[in-house]
Amino acid sequence: MLKALLVATALIPFAVQAHHGNFTYDGTTVVMVEGEVLAFHWRNPHGSVRLRTDSGREVDIETDGPSLIQPMGTTPQSLQPGDRVVAYASPSNRGRDHEFLGREFIKADGTLVRVSVAYARQQARADQPVATSVLGSWVPDRTNLFAWVASSDSWALTAAGQASFDDYDPDRPFAQASCIAATAPTLMMYPTANVLVEQPDHIALDADWMGATRILWTDGRDHPPVSERYYQGHSIAHWEDGELVIETTNFEPSPIGHVFSVASGPGKRVIERLALNAEGSSLMYQFTLEDPDYLAAPVHGEYQWHYRPDVRASSEPCDLAAASRFLQD
Repeated sequence: MLKALLVATALIPFAVQAHHGNFTYDGTTVVMVEGEVLAFHWRNPHGSVRLRTDSGREVDIETDGPSLIQPMGTTPQSLQPGDRVVAYASPSNRGRDHEFLGREFIKADGTLVRVSVAYARQQARADQPVATSVLGSWVPDRTNLFAWVASSDSWALTAAGQASFDDYDPDRPFAQASCIAATAPTLMMYPTANVLVEQPDHIALDADWMGATRILWTDGRDHPPVSERYYQGHSIAHWEDGELVIETTNFEPSPIGHVFSVASGPGKRVIERLALNAEGSSLMYQFTLEDPDYLAAPVHGEYQWHYRPDVRASSEPCDLAAASRFLQD
């Protein structure tokens, strides 16, 4: 059974659309789809649930991938074949009556299963673990990415930056549809497990998004010559009164180097600071972003991360078929 409910989304439509391809769905409409789970495909960056409705029709409901929904408490076992559910979802904009964008599922026993960072209701936490360092496992607030993408509307861009922005077409597959992750600071906005582990000469940062990892060198080395370039750049870091300060340069040019609609050039430079908040259960991720080719003025940001020692990286690889499946005509 399908029931349509008109709702006003609490998030910024442009930000949601620009995220990864949700433009293919009508985010202003919610339908309830009742039926039986046939399969839960646990894939990064997008999963899906195969559902047989009460009328006997089979439909596919897109979900966010493990990297995004695992921190919300969803596991591969959360939805099992045979489970009776009511799915809250958004219909396709392309006339596909068998495809939906999932928000959350409610099982017969009342269990809530969250499958969307953008649309699922906020999770209440009974405990607030306290950190003594910015090392460990952190999950950025789930509003960060959408706010960051929306902020690009007000950036001061060069002529090349404006051309990049104007040329952006959300209906055209882009790098992440090929399992190519974003770079800092966008990479650090995803509400995935960000795990920082200190080694003798560096800090390893696993962002759990499309296999993206960063090495933050702490052994006093300088950046390499400008001729040496890396997709995630070259990062050197140091401690200042318990705060971690990171400088990253030597980026390769990227069509999604700043946000999905603004490219980056070889002069991109990011200064990041991770500072533990007074209560210890969160930190502030602050940065300054520079790029003389695309940004007419530096971009500054400050976003909150939550301490989540209970969350580990999903280690689920990016699946090329899953990355592009819901973007295909």
